Amino acid sequence: MAHLTFARAVASRAIDPRCHGADREDLIAWGIFGLVQAAQRYQDDRGCSFSSYAARRVRGQVLDALRERDPLTRSARRAFRAAREVDASLPNPITETSLDKYLDAGYEPRPSLASRPGAEGPRDPRWTVVAEQLRTLPPLERTVLVLSYGRSLTLKEIGRSIGLSESGVCRVRSRALRKMRRRCSLDASTERSA
Repeated sequence: MAHLTFARAVASRAIDPRCHGADREDLIAWGIFGLVQAAQRYQDDRGCSFSSYAARRVRGQVLDALRERDPLTRSARRAFRAAREVDASLPNPITETSLDKYLDAGYEPRPSLASRPGAEGPRDPRWTVVAEQLRTLPPLERTVLVLSYGRSLTLKEIGRSIGLSESGVCRVRSRALRKMRRRCSLDASTERSA
C-alpha cells in the first residue's frame, strides 16, 4: 500500500501522454496489478531494493497490456515503423472510429446478410449435423471447442477462462474432437444408407 502512488507514477510514465480517459485508467490499473505481482515475488536477499524491482514489474505489466490490445503483431508493427521511416506520410495502419459519428452524419446501418428476408442458410448441409452434434456434447467440451474454433483463442487463453491448464484444455479438446468426428461420420453414413 505504501508504494501505490509510486506504482501509479511509474505506470503513468510508461503510457503515451496522448492516452486519456478510461483507457489510461485501465493501463494504470494494470500497473498496480504489476505492483501486486512484485510484492508477491520479491525476495530481499537478491540485493536490489523493492522499489527498483517493482518499477520494472509495473512498467512491464503496462507494456504487456498495451501489446495485448495492439491489433498488429510485433513483426507487423516493426515493419510498419520501418516503412514509416522511409515514407513519413504513411497513415496509421489501424484507425478507430466511433459509429456514432456515422449515425450523426446520416448513414443508416444495413442489416446483415443473415437477417435479411430470404437470406441463404448454411452453404454446406453438413454444418447442421455438426451444430446438432455440438449441442449433445458435455458443456465443458462444447465450450472448449467454441472458444478454440469459434473465437480462435489459444489453449492458454481458454485455460485461463475455464480454469484448466493448457494440457488439460488440450486433452478436453482432443476428446471432444474425437466424439464429434465419430458422431458426424456415423450420421453421414446412416444418411447415405437410408
